[in-house]
Amino acid sequence: MNTITSTGFYEISRQDEIAIVRIKKNVFELITDIKLSGELLDFIDNIHQDTKIKALLYYNDPDSFTEEEYDKFINRIMVNPESRENSDLPCFTEKNVRAKEINIMNTLIKHLTGLHIIVVAGTQGTVVTPYIGTALAADFRYACEGTKFSMAHNKYGLHPSGGLPFFLSSFLHHSKALEIQSKDYITAGEALELGLINKILQKEKFVDQIILEIKKITRLKYCTIQHTKRLTNFNRKSIFDYFDYEAELLNL
Repeated sequence: MNTITSTGFYEISRQDEIAIVRIKKNVFELITDIKLSGELLDFIDNIHQDTKIKALLYYNDPDSFTEEEYDKFINRIMVNPESRENSDLPCFTEKNVRAKEINIMNTLIKHLTGLHIIVVAGTQGTVVTPYIGTALAADFRYACEGTKFSMAHNKYGLHPSGGLPFFLSSFLHHSKALEIQSKDYITAGEALELGLINKILQKEKFVDQIILEIKKITRLKYCTIQHTKRLTNFNRKSIFDYFDYEAELLNL
């Protein structure tokens, strides 16, 4: 595995025909910083220029998208959530930071869904709402054993960001999608049963196991992957309309 660049937030590497993005820590600082996130988006965009790359894998370290990290971020930018009335909209001391979080995550998802190569997500540990949607944007999704998908937004009366409603309703029946979003969390086992992830992999050599799965597809020619992906992705073009509707509804 050849490392291309490494920061305190993420590491970009390459193994044969697979580009790899590892999300490390300080995630909510990364997705609220235009410059830092812009460098990552530039890398994703430049993948199109290299026809030797047939797949992109992005995965998180186990402690990067935890409920604790989400709590610290939300409590820093939100006005005392516990004092709000039931019907009150969330109020932020740093509304611009909340808007950046949503808009940057949405931009990342649009870039990922626009790729004409295979996109694969790996999840580990507890993963909170924004990143669940980002993982569901991938073509294939693998979870490490013990992974938990937390609907952390419910605790604060926030809407499910990261395109979560869009992707859940495309995978599942309308009522099931709503049911999942009203829960505190679902386990990797539940996600597998629902078809939201492809496999649960062991902690040992988690990334190596994902790469073996990816290589089952990258054996195909680039042009075959490209056209199959573009045609299969046709219905996902509506993610742009969804994000426009979200922005209008929430005045982002």
